[in-house]
Amino acid sequence: MNGGAVPNWLRSLGRRAAGILFRPATLVLIGLVVGATLPLSWLTSGPSLCPFKVLTGLPCPGCGLTRSSVAFLHGDPSTSLFYHPLGAPIIVVAIVIGLIDAWAWWRSQRSGQPELGPSWLLERLARTPAPWVAIGALTVVWLVRLPLYLAGAWTF
Repeated sequence: MNGGAVPNWLRSLGRRAAGILFRPATLVLIGLVVGATLPLSWLTSGPSLCPFKVLTGLPCPGCGLTRSSVAFLHGDPSTSLFYHPLGAPIIVVAIVIGLIDAWAWWRSQRSGQPELGPSWLLERLARTPAPWVAIGALTVVWLVRLPLYLAGAWTF
């Protein structure tokens, strides 16, 4: 071994570990565990961390999504709906993406096919109308909630 050179086996192991860690299936699992263990009361107390809301005083289209997702993961769908109507669908979509990615990874390991990269599914989804549907849904929810917020009928 020469000086500070990293051995090939260690470099290969690092790439493999990073490839598994940054797969959508792994990230979804980590996110679900963190969200399910995070106390909702901790998220609802204290100041807003949303940069848009801090700068403008108005909620952004995604304001309340984290609290909504955590409430849904704690088994409280009504609180989840109150904080943001798209919290539960985002959790469901994340689980589906994670399961599809985990299945594709498992299948490639069992059949000896080349492993798909961590971003294969997200790249494929980006070529569909899905991102525009998500942007449209966020916009519609925001346009309904913003006048209610300005009238003082909705706080989030």
